[in-house]
Amino acid sequence: MGIFIRVDGIPVPRKFFPMLAIRITGNQLRAGRALADLSMEDLAARARLSRRSLSKWEGSSNAVPDAMVAHLSRVIDVLEAEGVRFSDGGVYLHRSAPRAGTVLHSEAAA
Repeated sequence: MGIFIRVDGIPVPRKFFPMLAIRITGNQLRAGRALADLSMEDLAARARLSRRSLSKWEGSSNAVPDAMVAHLSRVIDVLEAEGVRFSDGGVYLHRSAPRAGTVLHSEAAA
């Protein structure tokens, strides 16, 4: 089967499996954007999406955003390139030398 994993009987590219397993929420996307010190406009532009889509996803709070996997993947790719990491325990910034005033960890919402 190679680069695919089956999730509920559906073949999913291996690249997207961690994102599906963690189930990233709107709050986590917002926290990741804040940790990366990116405005909504900057993140949307870098991910080649509309600001409106990003705003809608972040507004989904503790729910998983209603988005195409490929579009959400682009947002996550940008955030991960900035050092943001998503895990079951929340969102955190992984940088060797943090900038002054940077929050290094954000707990997942209960």
